[in-house]
Amino acid sequence: MNDPESIRAVWDLPELRGLWERARQALEAADRPATFRLELPDERTRQKVGEVYGRPMWGQGTRINVSKLDESLRAGEHGVDLERLLEILHERPITRQESGSRRRGGEQDRTVGVLHAALSEHGLAEQPWAAAWTDWVRQYGRVADSDLDAIAEHAAAVLARLVLDPDRQPRGWWSRTELAARCAGSEYELDNGTTLSRVVLRAASMAHGTDSPGGERDRRNLWERCGVTPDGISVTVPCWALPLAGQDTWSSTVRERTELGLPTHLTLLDLRAAPEPLVEPGTVIAVCQSARTLEAAVAAGVRHPVVCLSGRPGTVALELLDRLRADGAVLRLHCDFDWTGLSVAGALYERPGFVPWRMSAADYRETVNRAAARRTDLRILDENPTEAPWDPELPEVMSSAGRAVEEEIVLDDLLHDLRNGLDGAVS
Repeated sequence: MNDPESIRAVWDLPELRGLWERARQALEAADRPATFRLELPDERTRQKVGEVYGRPMWGQGTRINVSKLDESLRAGEHGVDLERLLEILHERPITRQESGSRRRGGEQDRTVGVLHAALSEHGLAEQPWAAAWTDWVRQYGRVADSDLDAIAEHAAAVLARLVLDPDRQPRGWWSRTELAARCAGSEYELDNGTTLSRVVLRAASMAHGTDSPGGERDRRNLWERCGVTPDGISVTVPCWALPLAGQDTWSSTVRERTELGLPTHLTLLDLRAAPEPLVEPGTVIAVCQSARTLEAAVAAGVRHPVVCLSGRPGTVALELLDRLRADGAVLRLHCDFDWTGLSVAGALYERPGFVPWRMSAADYRETVNRAAARRTDLRILDENPTEAPWDPELPEVMSSAGRAVEEEIVLDDLLHDLRNGLDGAVS
């Protein structure tokens, strides 16, 4: 039944009232935000909000995407949309405030018309952030009228290539210069300080529900969330002994470094110049989280291929791993036994081609017990647990033991597997 009483019985709960109040504020705002921040003060609230939103909640707060919340409600048992639900719960309709420009007569000036037309051409005009962004450009974007048509066209072309859904991870990467050259005809048009960069980053921040970037680090982080690396050379991925299939100069250069006992730090420009395919189907490649693991393999003269994530995988690492997966490689993944390590492993495990390597609850128990016997210090494991979809028991075991196991602690085990091949290595 979708009558008001049955809906109130299901959704009018103390734990959800904060969610409904914040959702109403978002829907009634003059420029409806795409997301809003929601506090999660206790486990009961996290559980109930997670059930509504369709994913587990962790920590003391989260960012809620308004469109996704609406979709989750529509797909639920009662099939009610967000506006109708709030009207029933609060017993009053949604009343959207008018922005200053609309109160002054709702005029559609040239700026709004040009921007809307450019967004429409790329299928972006109905995105949740589009109206607010258009108003911002009109009022604060500082776009000269003589530049408006070109800026609108170039900005829409750039935005159409960005990842603007905060719940989606980039699957491919642009360098900022590539993107500028493709969409604006000049590799310099998205450099810091340009008009195009300013308006594009504002749209990206609105789409992701973040503040406008205030410095270089914030700009880099926002670009990367959108699938863009700020340049093609500063970010690298360390590799060792990649068994490249090509007989070209690029492949020969990488192989020569292996013969010299040197790892290779590949950049995005390197990957753009690399041949297809990189490796033969079925090639088994070790993927580690710590540079110490790759360094140990080099020092030991182990010729098994290794790719290092250097903590959290950056843009170039993800690009390389996607290329290897597309070639049919098998990626044996090992990360630290801490919550960051499980988060990294979990995100990669969702992609086909990744197989855990010594990442089970049994592996963790064995290592902790061995460390205790040898009186090896293990860092205290704190913060909130992270799921491990390849072994659901693992987070519980780690929480119980309360100790983190970094890759350096198990170097001997990892090197043993690399020497003997990972085809039969334990998972």
